[in-house]
Amino acid sequence: EAMMAQEPSGFGIYHGNQEWLLKPSPFSSYPLFLQSILKPLYFIWRYNIDLFRLRQAVQRAIHAFDIVYELLNDTSSEVTYFESPMEMWEAIGLRSAAGITFHDFLDGLGLSRDRSLELGSDDVHDVVETGWWNFNWRKWIPGMGCLRSEVVTAMAINTYNQDLNQLNGLVGLVSYVPAGRDLFSIEGGNHKLMDSALYQAAKLYESSKCEPKQRIQRHQKQITAVVSDENSMELLSNEESLGTFDIVILAAPLQQSRIQFLTYSPMALDRSILHPMPLGGVHDNLDSEEDDAASSGNNEHGQRSFALPLPSSATTPYTSVVSTVVSNATLNGTHFGLSNNEPWPRSILVSERGKLLEGITTLTILSADAGLIKTFSSEELSTEQRNILFGPYHIVEYEQSWGGGREQAKYGGATPNFGGGRRSDSLPYIVYQGSKHWGKTDGKGPALYYVNAIESSVAAIEISAIGSKSTAKLVARQLGLISPRNYRMPREEL
Repeated sequence: EAMMAQEPSGFGIYHGNQEWLLKPSPFSSYPLFLQSILKPLYFIWRYNIDLFRLRQAVQRAIHAFDIVYELLNDTSSEVTYFESPMEMWEAIGLRSAAGITFHDFLDGLGLSRDRSLELGSDDVHDVVETGWWNFNWRKWIPGMGCLRSEVVTAMAINTYNQDLNQLNGLVGLVSYVPAGRDLFSIEGGNHKLMDSALYQAAKLYESSKCEPKQRIQRHQKQITAVVSDENSMELLSNEESLGTFDIVILAAPLQQSRIQFLTYSPMALDRSILHPMPLGGVHDNLDSEEDDAASSGNNEHGQRSFALPLPSSATTPYTSVVSTVVSNATLNGTHFGLSNNEPWPRSILVSERGKLLEGITTLTILSADAGLIKTFSSEELSTEQRNILFGPYHIVEYEQSWGGGREQAKYGGATPNFGGGRRSDSLPYIVYQGSKHWGKTDGKGPALYYVNAIESSVAAIEISAIGSKSTAKLVARQLGLISPRNYRMPREEL
């Protein structure tokens, strides 16, 4: 077992079997001012034109997201009220990226690709697809690497526990953003966002002129069912009714919520029978092609029926991730192919093969002195795996499973399974409109909104905020609190 000769720093990409695709920078022992000069030059030499191509694509995506914020802050124009995430991606030019694999997206950028580093590929370098400046040159020049197969793949596995064939182009770009732009974190953790939002909402409400005022309340209850009729929605916690509401907002993935969404029969045949709420929309009446009610999508009672199935993005389980923190660990340098005097990276990312062989997606040295180490993995690490990685005297301080092999895998998971863009089609933000389902001509009725619809194409805390803002605008418009200035009521043309 190897002791650390110096304080860990930077990151490395481990390929398994004592092989590294990228070791810590050889300049780690240099003065900081020299490191700030030499490290960028090292990466420019190693990845050259691919580095610039991908950074340009990321900058274009960041610019598009800047436009999103401007559009969401605009309440005066009808086109800024996005009914679904797909409408928003289309508006800013990112819709096509959400519908293809990240590999296909990178092919379009002209990035080189080394298929020998991908699982399930022949052990040959692919130079046909990617043009003249790639591995037919790179493999003969000392210090050359493959940005796609090294850094991009490792960051995708680290962030989403999926490879470039599983990610779509949009989420792949988001996963690479931290490599090329200063980011901010929330001191105290992301859960502080909700505390801040509730505090700001309460302050805003108290300063408003709404009368009579009822204090905003926060109830910690597990919602088990939402039942709708033509006028309102009732929330239930097991047998306990929590009240009726005009609007309900679901801020959790449908496949993880464990909530039954039900409605009374719009056909009014039996008010004692509940039916699944048609969250995926409804078919038109199929009984008669000639009947006017049928052609308008209404049944014989003037009400819409026949629920459509949900898209796969709302039913596919999320990917499993297990977080493990150990103390008193002694990293096995021999296992990782590092000698006593070699520097350790503070963060060890893995390639596709490294993930398969080691069973981890990331290893971070939090404190070398205390032997405090954090790992992410797809499944819980066995005692044998932990002993190999951390030595026989390590102590498990914390373990948290999102999904994985446990019973709650059906409802758990850390990030969406993007399916290489095949599951990018999302539900709209409003998944149920009582007025339409019940065939009401005045447009009045309960509504269910779905914030997490946006996660079908990309998932990050910033993306969740965008979905929340989009939903809030739609809710505010339905309540009559805001309205676009250029909105015109339908009228007959002269």
